[in-house]
Amino acid sequence: MASSIDLHPPIHWGQTLNSVSLRIGLTDVKYPKVDINESSIKFQATGCSGSRGEQLYSFEIELFEKIDAKTSTYRINDREINVNLKKKKGDTNNAWPRLTKASAKLPWLKADFDKMAFSEDESDQEQKKANNNNFNDDMYKSLRQDPRKTKPKAFLDHRTNWLLFYNLFQFTAYLLVFSRLIFYFIARGHLRNAYRLVENPIKLCQSLAVLETIHPLIGFTKGDWTSPLIQFLGRNLILFVVINFNNEIKASPVVPCLFLVWSFVELFRYPYYGIRLLNKDNRIIAWLRYTLWIVLYPLGAFLEGLTIYKSLNYYQSKRYFSIDLPNAMNFSFNFVLFLQIYLVLLPLGLIHMMQHMWNQRKKTLIKKNK
Repeated sequence: MASSIDLHPPIHWGQTLNSVSLRIGLTDVKYPKVDINESSIKFQATGCSGSRGEQLYSFEIELFEKIDAKTSTYRINDREINVNLKKKKGDTNNAWPRLTKASAKLPWLKADFDKMAFSEDESDQEQKKANNNNFNDDMYKSLRQDPRKTKPKAFLDHRTNWLLFYNLFQFTAYLLVFSRLIFYFIARGHLRNAYRLVENPIKLCQSLAVLETIHPLIGFTKGDWTSPLIQFLGRNLILFVVINFNNEIKASPVVPCLFLVWSFVELFRYPYYGIRLLNKDNRIIAWLRYTLWIVLYPLGAFLEGLTIYKSLNYYQSKRYFSIDLPNAMNFSFNFVLFLQIYLVLLPLGLIHMMQHMWNQRKKTLIKKNK
């Protein structure tokens, strides 16, 4: 539920000689209202920022100079809202010393120095002119004090390169899993005993997925870290515990079918992330990323539940991971009961995930088509 108290979202602003850009740090945006006129911008939306849950955010900024409201645009994506304000033609040779008309500092508004860009042909002359005529002492002071100014550009390049490598590696590994299972089925007409064929690559992929929780925590990516963590824990419970210690279920075709669904989802998720890192758009990949889940998520949840259900008798007889009384700790744990509770909660998690993905689909695909 959204809060009744309006909060200010974190905003980073940058500029070129022709435009001003704003990055509004909100995810899962709902009910956005953006009003851009020649002297100000008003914003209100429900969304998530950092560790906060869903809240109501708003702001109103009176701009330093007037802009061309008709050609100014905004776009809502998965991780943030991007606003592009076009400077008026007569003002395109001047750099703004600040975003706001008033000189008061706003704690939720920061300069994005990676976006303070000028054309190469005019860089020396225009930046000197801007420095002499427009940038005041406060701006110079903030340039020296802002920690991002001292961060090496190579760090940003290494971060992007690492994320590109990670997405490419995961895509390649899941493609290997998917291809091996498909070829196995074509050759034999069934998927029984196919687990051993893809055991190592699927375990490697799912182990490395912990990085998708670490990346937002260390600032490599934006967005929430809890959703990747929940998916990581759920999948690895099934893979490394339920399947790994159950020799009977490994021979079942249910497990390879589950791996096919997992890998097929990732064959479009990781390319989508990689393309976005390159600031490119591919409508086909985006459509597949935000459409195939409608079938694959329920199918995957069904196969996960079936895998757990077919393992209950095995873990009941073997008593793996269960702790019986009496013991020195005076503590008991019934692993089979835990799996039964997990089966009850699994549909609720599926509903939550599908609602989240549907909201993402509306923001990414439906609004773009309007």
